[in-house]
Amino acid sequence: MNLGKVELHLHLDGTLDLETAFRLALERNIIDETWTMEQFKQKMTVPSDNPSLEECLKCFDFPIAIMQDKEALSECAYSTIRNLNDLGLIYAEIRFAPQVHMQKGLTQDEVIEAVLEGRNRAMKDFPEVKTNIICCCMTYGNAKINEEANMETVRAAKRFLGKGVVAVDLAGAEGLCPMLDFKPVFDLVKELGVPCTIHAGEAGPASFVKDAMDMGAWRIGHGGHCTQDPEVMREVIEKQMTLELCPTSNIQCHCQPSYEEHAIIELYKAGAKVTVNSDNMTLSGVTTHSEIEKLITRMGFTEADIRKLTENAIDAAFLSEEEKAELRAKL
Repeated sequence: MNLGKVELHLHLDGTLDLETAFRLALERNIIDETWTMEQFKQKMTVPSDNPSLEECLKCFDFPIAIMQDKEALSECAYSTIRNLNDLGLIYAEIRFAPQVHMQKGLTQDEVIEAVLEGRNRAMKDFPEVKTNIICCCMTYGNAKINEEANMETVRAAKRFLGKGVVAVDLAGAEGLCPMLDFKPVFDLVKELGVPCTIHAGEAGPASFVKDAMDMGAWRIGHGGHCTQDPEVMREVIEKQMTLELCPTSNIQCHCQPSYEEHAIIELYKAGAKVTVNSDNMTLSGVTTHSEIEKLITRMGFTEADIRKLTENAIDAAFLSEEEKAELRAKL
C-alpha cells in the first residue's frame, strides 16, 4: 500500500534534509569539524524523554539558526522537496515562519522569496510532487510582543499569494495567552482575503479550537483536544472543519497519551474530517508513510480508511478545484 501521498501539516524547519543541514551548519560555523553526523542528528531530533511541547519547540532553535541567509533557505526548501519526491508524495503544503529567519538582516519578503526560489527549482527538477507554502505567524506569549511582525507576515503572504504561497497559519507555544488575543491579526487575514489554518487544540483546550473557528480558520492545525468538549467537537463535525492531526508529534509533545488512545480514532469514527500528517519529519523521526503504518498497525485503521484520510486532505488543500481533481486522478 502506498496511500501516504499528501501532507497538509509539514514544518520546513522540522523537516530539513540532514546532509544538507549538516553542510550548511559547517559552512556557517554553527558547528565545527569535530562534530559527527550522529551528534548533529541528535541535535536535530526530539529526545525520547522529551517532557513537554515547550521543550519540543526548543528543538527548532538549531535548524532555525542554520536558515538565516538566502542560500540556506533556498537549499533547505529544495532538499526537503527532493526528499518528499523520493517518498512518493504528490502534494505537500510546507509551512514556516518568515519572522524567525531575520536574525541576519533579511526582511520577511526576502525570506519568502528565498524559500520560493528553492521550491521553484525543486518543482522543475521533481515535477511529480506539487508543493505550496504556508507562512506562519507566531505566538510567544503575550500576543502584543510580536503583533506587528505577525501583521507583516500576513501582508507578505498576501503579496506572494498565488506565487507559491497559499495561506497563513498561527504556530508556536499554544496556551501562553488566550487564542482570541490574536483576533486583530486574523481580522487582517480576513480583510486581505488570505486563506488560513490555525494551530489550536494541540496543547491548548477545546475552547481554542472554537476560538480559531470563530476567527475564520479554514482548517485547524492538530485540534485533537476538541474531543474534551462535546459542543466544540459537535461543531467541528457539523462544519466538517478539517483537522490536521500528527499522531507521533502529538504523543512526543505529551498532547495525546498514546497511539491507541489518540483522538484521531474517536474523531474519525464520529465523522470528523480528519487528516494524518507528519508535522516534523526530521525532528520527530517520521515520514508520511510511517505515520500511516502506525494508524494501521496500532490504531485500527484499514486501507479504505487511509484512502478516505487522503481524500480528506485533497479536499482541504489550498488548491483550486481543477488542481484537486488532478491529485485525485493521481491516486
